[in-house]
Formats: sequence, C-alpha cells, structure tokens
Amino acid sequence: MPETADVDEEFITADLLQCLEKQESLYELHTHLMGMGNASFWVHNILTDRAKLPTQQDFKNYPNIRLHLGPLVWDKEGRKFIDREVTRNFFDGMINSQDLELLRASITYDAALENLISEMFVQKLKYRELTFENDFSYDMVLLLDDLAKGFGIKENQERDMIQAMVEEKLGIHTRKDWEKPFFKDWIIFNARKQKLQIAYGIQAENLRMLIGGTKPIDELTDPAQRDARSHIINAFSMMNADGREPCSADFHSFRGAFTPEFFPRRFALKDSIYTQRLDLLALLLKNALHRFSTCLPPVKYCEFSVGCGDLTRPWVFDVLSTFSKNSSFTAKFKTLVDNGQFPWLKMDDQTQNIEYRFLAGFNRRILRISNAYLPDEAVTLLFEMPHHAIHLMLTEFHRADKKRPTNLFKEQVEQLHRMKEETKSNQSFFDLVVGLDLFGDELGYPYCPFIAHEFLQFIQDAREKNSNFGVRIHCAENVPFIRPNLSGYCLFAAHMYIVYRCLDFLKRKLKSNIRVGHGIAFDKILSIENYKFRKSSVLVAEMQQNARTILPSIPFEVNITSNFYLLGDAIRNTKM
Repeated sequence: MPETADVDEEFITADLLQCLEKQESLYELHTHLMGMGNASFWVHNILTDRAKLPTQQDFKNYPNIRLHLGPLVWDKEGRKFIDREVTRNFFDGMINSQDLELLRASITYDAALENLISEMFVQKLKYRELTFENDFSYDMVLLLDDLAKGFGIKENQERDMIQAMVEEKLGIHTRKDWEKPFFKDWIIFNARKQKLQIAYGIQAENLRMLIGGTKPIDELTDPAQRDARSHIINAFSMMNADGREPCSADFHSFRGAFTPEFFPRRFALKDSIYTQRLDLLALLLKNALHRFSTCLPPVKYCEFSVGCGDLTRPWVFDVLSTFSKNSSFTAKFKTLVDNGQFPWLKMDDQTQNIEYRFLAGFNRRILRISNAYLPDEAVTLLFEMPHHAIHLMLTEFHRADKKRPTNLFKEQVEQLHRMKEETKSNQSFFDLVVGLDLFGDELGYPYCPFIAHEFLQFIQDAREKNSNFGVRIHCAENVPFIRPNLSGYCLFAAHMYIVYRCLDFLKRKLKSNIRVGHGIAFDKILSIENYKFRKSSVLVAEMQQNARTILPSIPFEVNITSNFYLLGDAIRNTKM
C-alpha cells in the first residue's frame, strides 16, 4: 500500500493540475533574468553557434560582420546607440593606427567614441605592451576569473595557480599545441559598462574547440573534450559532475550552499557573455518570454528581477525594453532589430503577446554590520550576539520613524540615489519598473534595507506614478534550522525574528503591495514547539502570537524548483 503522505501529495498535484486547466492564462512573478537559461541555451545556442559568435578572423575578413556584431556604443548625451557604420569605422581606425596618441589628437568622431580612448587607458596599453592591431578582440573573451568561478575553483589563490587548474579542467595539456597561449590579455569593449578594458581570458573560438565544437556531449570521443564540456555545462546549470542531470547526492552539495554554488558559480560566465554582447542579453530575455508563451496555460504577464545597477544604465534598460508592448516607449535597440540586425531576436506572434515588467533588485549583503565583526562574520554575529543583531535592526526602525538617514544600509541607499537620478532622465522608467526586489544570499543577512527612510520615501514617490509600485523581499529561505537543544538555535530564532519584524514594519508603513519570495521557514518557526528553556523562546512566542495576523495579507511566492535545489529537508519539508 502507498504511504499516506504519497497519496496526499498525489491528490494535491491532481487538484493543482485541475485548477490550472481552468485558467486562461498565468502570471510569472518570480524570475531572475540574469541567471536564466539552462546549459543547453548557453552552450548550444550561444557558445557553439558561430553565427552568433564569429571568430576573430571572421570579423577581420568581413566588414559586414563588424558592422552588425561589432561594439554597440551608447551616446550618453543623445541617449541612443551611435550609428553602426560610424562605430565600425572608428574601431577599424584604431586597429589600423600605429600611434594611438596621434590618433587621439586627430580624432573627429562622435564625442562618445572619443571618450573611450582616455590618456590613462593608452598608458595602460603601453605598460602592458598591447596594441589594438594585435590584441583587440572582436570575438567573445571568457575571463579567467569567471571560468574559475564557474568551475568552482577557490578565488583566494595566485592567478597562475588558478589558470593551471582551469587549463586542467579544459584539457589543454592533453593537446599537442598546449604551449599555445590560450589565455592572454585582450582589449575588449565592455558593452555593459560602455568602456574599453583589458581582460585576461580565452577567446570563444578556442573554448569552442576545447569543448568539442557543435557535437552533442554523447557524441564526443575525446575524453578531454567530454570532460571540458561537462565542466562548462556545470558552469551554467546545477548538474552532475559529468554534465548529466543531477542525482540525489548532487543536491546535497547544492543545498544550503547558495554561495558559491548558485551565486556566483552559475552566474559568472553568463556575465562574461552579455557584458560584451548586449544582444545576447536580449536573446536571453526573448528565450524566457518564448518559454513562458509555450506553457499551458500560457503566461501572459511576467516580472523579471534585474539588478538596480543594470536598470540604472540607460543602454541596458533600452536593450531590455526591446520586446515591450508599451506604446509610450520605443527602444533604440529595437530599431536595429527591426532593420534586420541580430536576426535571432526576431519575435514570433505568440511571444509578442506577453506583457513584462521589471523589479529593481538590491543585494542584501552589508559590508560591515558591526565594528566588532569582520565583513565575512555576519553568521558569527547572529550565533554569538543575536541580541545585538536585533538591536541594530530596531535602531534602523527608529531612524526610519524619525526620517533620519540609515546607518546600516548606506551602500544600498547609494545605489538607490543613482537609480533615482536615472528616473529623472528616463520618462519611461516607471512604465517598466514596477517594484523593488531584495535578493542575494540570506545566510547571515536577515536585514531588509527597504525599511530605511530613504527607501520608504522612494516607494511613496514611485506610487504617485504607479499606485501598484511594490516590494518583494526574498526571506525566510536560506536560513539553517538548528535543533532547539543546540546552542546555535538562537541563530535560527534571531534570524526569523528580524525577518518578521522587518515585514511587520513594512506592512505598517506601506500598507500594501508587499510580497515575500520563498518564506517557507515561517512554517517551521510558527509550527514548532516553543522550547521554554531557551532565552529565544520569548522571540518565538511573539512571532507565534502575532505573525498569523500579519502574514495572511502578504502573498508568498513559493518556488518549488528553486527550493528543491537550494534548500535542505529541514526547511523544505513544510506544510506550505
């Protein structure tokens, strides 16, 4: 006979499917754009696709490739992308010039292009003995640091040691041409930051060769290529070490290890890619919209969480607006797509039916919580002095009530100020950005910056433009449940208490449009027996008495797949 729990789960699943069948459409509200795309998307649709990533020689031989896929430079004054032919000619001129200083003196191009070549940058090139003729890379460069993160290699080592480990995983030393400098300094255009920079890494053409080109992994006969492909697959998705779907033992290495397994490991190489090619960021967005449109029932509205830093960059905002149905704003990048550039971005009718918006994401990490603890001792603070951590948060409530500047969330407030300045120049900002999102590794960081006076004021001002402007707080997720008979239980209780008090404070200040991402640890803290012999029982008692009157009016976004990959059984197996 099947277990009662299994039968219950089957009934719940059947119930849910029945409910979904009755819906005409769905809403997807919990999606982090920059981390999206599985390994197949990134490896097969991008890295091994020579049409999207031509080789350096392709760029040099064909002016049209340089025209359509060369650097995408933004005119900050005119708030538009510079003419593609002008940009191509500018970079051609730099590559053909023997003297950059002479070129700088005689340059007559757009000011935005001229500003790319600062005197300091020219001096850096001279110091490194780099020239545009020999060292500028049109081809994508995968940075050594990002490959190391993607391969799970510890960062606090000498670069040469890191390179040796990366080369080992890529099978370079099994090749006859192993002495070839696969890794070197390149000059690249960082489209995300709109600047030229020196990057130490490997070109996509060489990486493509090392992982076996376009062949599927099960058709690779070279063991070194097969292993290299497995490592690259794992850098994009949480998989088994050999690149196949993860088994139960693999999940144990993921769970409770948000840092580094989820971030930065599965984000780093994606950053390398769309930092240099914004059209591939647009492709990532298009891929997500296409997947949502093919659901049954289809998703008709979705919200993507994107870091506030990217939404503050008008050129990134413009690219992310490419597929928007909002008639009040036409992206400059969309004009390029409509004119036939980047053919992989052409939309089908089904995908065009989706409305999408953005949440501006803020990382919850605080560089210095207390002078008595180092920046990487946030968890230790909650273990050793939970009362002090609670006091710090209560002090922030008091400062917000008195409309005083925050002490704890200065970095987040600086980011907010930069975003606020951009809203003054971008009249469409609040048409597409409909809220704020708090994300990042929660372990050791239950504190919520949105309770600061500066954030509350911003939200209230935003609601004058969009009355539904809201906030989502990722919380009560990556917090370890420690048995109540162990001294570390105070960490769990204090963490959850701070989260609870932050939600309570926001509820009183903002009244509505507050959402919680995940939140499943509340089920644990509200249903567990309160052990009176613990000092923290006072905190638990307060939560158990009051939280049930606060939380029912706050929507919880339960994310089944994310929970399964990242959370242990102690937190995940709840009644929610």
